[in-house]
Amino acid sequence: MWYFLNFLLGIILGSFLNVIIYRSVEGIKIYDPPRSFCPICKHQLKWYDNVPLLSYLLLRGKCRYCGSKIPFRYFFVECIVGVLFLIHSILFNYTEAILLNIIVFAIIPAIFIDFSIMMIPDFSWILIWTVSIIDLLLRYELWYLKTLSLITIMIIFLVIKKIYKEGLGEGDIYLIAPFSFLLIPPLSIYLLLFSSISALIYAIIKKNKIIPFGPFISISGYFLYFFMLKYY
Repeated sequence: MWYFLNFLLGIILGSFLNVIIYRSVEGIKIYDPPRSFCPICKHQLKWYDNVPLLSYLLLRGKCRYCGSKIPFRYFFVECIVGVLFLIHSILFNYTEAILLNIIVFAIIPAIFIDFSIMMIPDFSWILIWTVSIIDLLLRYELWYLKTLSLITIMIIFLVIKKIYKEGLGEGDIYLIAPFSFLLIPPLSIYLLLFSSISALIYAIIKKNKIIPFGPFISISGYFLYFFMLKYY
């Protein structure tokens, strides 16, 4: 039942994250209008059009009212959040699973919104700071390593920001700071290394000089914290 409830909670929250992602990108308030609507025909959706995963499958990825194709992102976000919540519930204890769930809830919109409009929502880094503080309370004996990790990464980032003023956005710094405090050396160094390498590979593939860095910080930070909880 614990596993099922985690998966169910994941797909429900994934559905809500889709709302946050779409409305943030389009510049629409999260709470106004209060009901979901088709982004093409603007028809207000019924509750049975919004059942996570099932509605997309039953409607074959199309709007019931205008027949427009629903972006696969809606199904993917619901599915990936549900699966990750399920994995957390299987591999970790209650507290650790909840902390990982919060990180997933924080980074999913950060990834998609940053890719779309080069912006990281404030609540993403605030939630990661929340997890970092809770983790500190659970592992208080590691406070000096966490502090060293934060100071080291911040110095490196601020130097890079000073040299390449347009190379890093403030949102990237806000995002990597709590991840740096969440992780301990050498994982915090790996965070900087993995996110930089993956971002460079993406830039080469896309042939873009300006790319969002937040998604690569988010993904690297999540997997490194997953690893730290599992093996440290």
